[in-house]
Amino acid sequence: MLTKKEFEMFRKETEEALKSIAEKYGATIKAGKIKYTNNSFNLDLQVVKKDIGGKSFEQVEFEKYCVFYGIRPEDYNREVTYNGKIYNLVGFKPNSSKYPILLKCEDGKTYKWGTDLIKLLLVG
Repeated sequence: MLTKKEFEMFRKETEEALKSIAEKYGATIKAGKIKYTNNSFNLDLQVVKKDIGGKSFEQVEFEKYCVFYGIRPEDYNREVTYNGKIYNLVGFKPNSSKYPILLKCEDGKTYKWGTDLIKLLLVG
């Protein structure tokens, strides 16, 4: 098996080899943890969409879909309080007809909400 230094070189070379593929899709690829046994190993890869025009990919997607739900682009990351917890409006699941609104809770978890409730909270 490889040494710690060889694993690090493998990680760097993997990122470099995948750079053109990432650029083709407007993303970055970062090699993460390596888990290994005597004769094999797994390498975690994280693929993240790049910022677009100074905005995060998530914000651009939010602005693309918000009009379909009666929400304004400036509501991205807007804070709402429900049952004593603080949530931030972060996105949409367009394929979900019942709970298409995504809110991130202060605990870091993302929850799906219905449109009626979020519209009520945004007005208040």
